[in-house]
Amino acid sequence: MNHLDERKQTLKQLESTDYDILVLGGGATGSGTALDASLRGYKVALLEKQDFSAGTSSRSTKLIHGGVRYLAQFHFKLIYEALSERKRLLINAPHLVKPLQFVLPTYVWWEKPFFSIGLTMYDILAGRSIVPGHERISKATAVDYFASIKKEKLKGGISYYDAQFNDARLNVTTVRAAKENGADVISRMEVVSFLKDANGKIIGVTAKDLITKKKINIKTKVVANTTGVWIDSLRKLDDPKAENVLAPSQGIHLVFDKTKLPCRTAMIIPKTADGRVVFVIPWEGKVLLGTTDTAIKKIDVEPLPLASEVEFLLKTGNDYLDTKLTKADIESVFSGLRPLISTGDKKDTKSISREEAILVSNSGLVTMSGGKWSTFRKMAEDLTDKLISVGNLPSKMKCVTASFAFPGAEGYSKHLVAKIQTMYDLSYDTAVRLVDAYGGEVSFILGKNPKEIKKGSGYFLEEIKHFVKKEFALSVTDVLSRRWRVVFLDLKLAESLAVPVASALAKELGWKEEEKKSSLNELTSHIKDLKKTIA
Repeated sequence: MNHLDERKQTLKQLESTDYDILVLGGGATGSGTALDASLRGYKVALLEKQDFSAGTSSRSTKLIHGGVRYLAQFHFKLIYEALSERKRLLINAPHLVKPLQFVLPTYVWWEKPFFSIGLTMYDILAGRSIVPGHERISKATAVDYFASIKKEKLKGGISYYDAQFNDARLNVTTVRAAKENGADVISRMEVVSFLKDANGKIIGVTAKDLITKKKINIKTKVVANTTGVWIDSLRKLDDPKAENVLAPSQGIHLVFDKTKLPCRTAMIIPKTADGRVVFVIPWEGKVLLGTTDTAIKKIDVEPLPLASEVEFLLKTGNDYLDTKLTKADIESVFSGLRPLISTGDKKDTKSISREEAILVSNSGLVTMSGGKWSTFRKMAEDLTDKLISVGNLPSKMKCVTASFAFPGAEGYSKHLVAKIQTMYDLSYDTAVRLVDAYGGEVSFILGKNPKEIKKGSGYFLEEIKHFVKKEFALSVTDVLSRRWRVVFLDLKLAESLAVPVASALAKELGWKEEEKKSSLNELTSHIKDLKKTIA
């Protein structure tokens, strides 16, 4: 059965099934909740209007962390919970989530003991961690770790660890896991109205398939609104009188080649002009610089960086680097919108809590927003508990996601890169990318003789077949932005791969020439817009 036939079958299933839980929004929170609830034995459906992880969940700083900056705010409970979740993800998804060493540079004599006190507390809160604790380091060691660091007046620094991950791939892998455990999942489905009983309680939704344009009714006992920056739109669809609770902010990241910013570790810039911390992070063979925190009023499907944000990051980076960065050095840029819940003043988004909040409407719509990737598993557990309560669902299994091994975890080991490199005669960087994306499934996905989508690119046709068959990919952008991360890493490379990817997808999905052109234009138009912001 090809993917489109399977999708038709899912649509029929959605129309004919009475669900326990219907989750709207296929980002981190929604996918985590669909997985948690399905593992507990509930009948679950997950609808996503765009592509899974198309929004904020693919645009993070790529960190699974406790939140070092929360130490100054004494948010110890928040840090403890995030560090506990960090440990679980390092164990449950070792191919996607990995330890990452940081350098915190010090330029004044008192900074090293001062920061060391805070990071001692960080280590204590981490408990029996599987990453090393912090240590004070000399100037020479700091330069060895992060070669492009600003050396003038550098006293040394602190070395500490957090974790890094591939956000979109963890998101899509979570959706896949939910499906494999019984959930019915589908993308390109837009909710157009809620179905309600005589008492005004929600009993389902009417949703429109954005591919076939057909509308269907889906029945359920309870609905979860996990649509990120779109939660207020859903809340108003339920109740036109509902007041906005969202105070969204934008964060952007600039991407550079590693030859421009040579480093063996990440670096944290502890204080910036706007009072935030900024990270410089090696990721997927490139180096990320971010992030910003800009209050916004307009919510766009494809948010673009502001010129002021680009300038702010370049200036902040240059204050702490010997390598001077310019717009010409930027290889890509991406922007994400934080779905922050406001409790009053919406002017200063830095002061709004990053902790999640759950809201329940009079009709029974359960909305969750806020939070972060680091705690998405715990958020999903809390939301599933709330859905069971609001939906008056029968008690079944307890939450089991704390020890759930994600697809690809089985068969993964630190020796797998060398094995795959030898098996397929690959470059080291390509082998690392493949193993980090698919873990123990890499050789199964590639088969015996994988064919490069473009010679010398290190990206393979067999991966696209896997994306379509197992990972819900339906467009060129799905592949190049989220299944592969090329748009986030290198805009020029993304442009060069667009046509061969479109041709491969056309064959897999049975596209007509018009459909192929439309999918290509979607990607090239987005890349054009991104290039304008950094010109």
